[in-house]
Amino acid sequence: MRTQSTRVSTRIRRGTVAVFVVAVAILATSQSQSSAITTPASTLTSNWLAAQVGPTGEVNISGATQSVVTQTMYVAQGLAATGEQRDALNRAMSYLSLSSSIDEWVTNDGSGGTVAPPGADLPERLAALILLVNTTRGNPRAFGTPVVDLVARAQAMYGQVVPSFYGYQEPWSSIQDQSLMVIALQAVGATPPAAAIDWLVNQQCVGGSNPQSSLGGWQAFRAPNGNVLQDCDAPDPINYVGADTNSTAFAVQALQLFGRTVPVASAVTFLQNAQATSGSAAGGFPWFAGGDVDANSTALVLQAITSMGQSPSSWSVGGADPLTALGTFQLSTPASDAGAFFANWNPGVPDLLASYQGVWGLSLSAFPFRVLPDLTPTADQSEQPAVPSFTG
Repeated sequence: MRTQSTRVSTRIRRGTVAVFVVAVAILATSQSQSSAITTPASTLTSNWLAAQVGPTGEVNISGATQSVVTQTMYVAQGLAATGEQRDALNRAMSYLSLSSSIDEWVTNDGSGGTVAPPGADLPERLAALILLVNTTRGNPRAFGTPVVDLVARAQAMYGQVVPSFYGYQEPWSSIQDQSLMVIALQAVGATPPAAAIDWLVNQQCVGGSNPQSSLGGWQAFRAPNGNVLQDCDAPDPINYVGADTNSTAFAVQALQLFGRTVPVASAVTFLQNAQATSGSAAGGFPWFAGGDVDANSTALVLQAITSMGQSPSSWSVGGADPLTALGTFQLSTPASDAGAFFANWNPGVPDLLASYQGVWGLSLSAFPFRVLPDLTPTADQSEQPAVPSFTG
């Protein structure tokens, strides 16, 4: 997922560094929760992410443009997908449970050029925190110190501005926002209204005078024109408009979770038409059809593929599948960078955004991530010496 402030700078990628990725076969997945696949490649990324977590849980990478709270959320979301490096993940969650961290992450500080006014909750960020707390065995209805009911806060956003939608409709992220919100609420047993799912279905680029190249996909937001939604734009990798693979991947995961498979079927065709068939990252996906393949888009589509219960190998083109393509963005050297992913606009340099989303794809973890096992020692284990799991 991307934030508006980084929608272009972090999504224009180019590069060729490759690392061997172990082939895996995905088992049948549940529509309610995915099971992560652990490979040497995903473990490498988990190790790199864990190494960024400080002793008191915060992530503060030198030269990073994101805030410390945002960096910490990114790392925690990556580690939550794999379930590895639990010590580092627990420290990060402790830092994120501070009231100052919750407010900084969830509310709009007015600096991102969003439609939402300063101080308003941002749906994608609130949903991401609910999912993270749930995955790490926390209580999203009583999280932090002092406790915050994240679920009630999310439900209060429904219809806040427009019917059937959570919060303010951002032109660059509304599909992502709504998708993550309905997934998060469903994951914690707070089933969203059917109208919220209908809103997602209605946003799909189908029928009418929508461009042929957009059909089956979703763009970030289709604004209404009276009682009719505006037509989608054709995918445009130069101007970053039109139906795109990222919005489509989020929508697919949400609709698959709720059993709305008819729109998902046409989304498959859209995604396949966007898939790269040649080049060093054949099998991967660009943000917009015709653009450069990047790690984030490829990882997000892998999540969508996983949510449908399909194997990456069934999406092979040009002699490679999306999982293989994703591996071409993972660094293997130097040792301090091993496991990190690079952005295709800055090859060879670890990129936090690419790394935490990249491991979602490597581990074949669709939303919502599985709730991690309870590591509390049993009575028989309580006298055994503890073995630290943090190696960062």
